[in-house]
Amino acid sequence: MERVTATFDRETLDAIKEVAGPRGRSAFLQAAAKEHLARTRLLRVLDELDAECGKASPAVEARVKATARRVFRP
Repeated sequence: MERVTATFDRETLDAIKEVAGPRGRSAFLQAAAKEHLARTRLLRVLDELDAECGKASPAVEARVKATARRVFRP
């Protein structure tokens, strides 16, 4: 592990402390960073597929969005 310093606005930091607790911030921030990286990589792959194969039709997009809502709902 490598130690880093990060700066957050007060509101964001307070929300992180509330969710993660005073001793869980590092784990919370690491998990959040990993999730963001995975999303960024996935979006990059989707953009490459759109460029290579063309955009999906509106009907396919609607089916994908409906499935994603079901899979990723909170």
